[in-house]
Amino acid sequence: MTYLYFLSGLLASAALVFALLVLLVLALRNNWNHANRMRLSFIAPILLAVAIVYFCVTEFVPRAFDLVALAGKHYDVADLDLKETQLGRSSLISEGQSYYFMPGTFEKNSRGRFQIIFTPGTRFVIRATYLEDSPDP
Repeated sequence: MTYLYFLSGLLASAALVFALLVLLVLALRNNWNHANRMRLSFIAPILLAVAIVYFCVTEFVPRAFDLVALAGKHYDVADLDLKETQLGRSSLISEGQSYYFMPGTFEKNSRGRFQIIFTPGTRFVIRATYLEDSPDP
């Protein structure tokens, strides 16, 4: 199920980039035909190009590289103490690093040490293994 969740995120980011490319082509066609209805609509292709680059660099390309790592089963491993992390709905922050996981991987009030296996690019958690309870200070 984790792989399906990862692949759906990859497909969603690819669809977003593709939709922005289509909008860019339509905006460029309007510019080439001098069919802009508003004076500032000539800026739309520039803004769309910036959005395409941003989403490619932050979403699509890292997920595509992680797909290669996922197919080759090349993962990174880390030990986390959930007592010292900020746990969100589908992400956690530990020692300044953000890790993303499928909702339901960790319980809402879970504490203890976990070993996580994650992809190197987007740090998407593939597997979380409970190790032990956190030592009380």
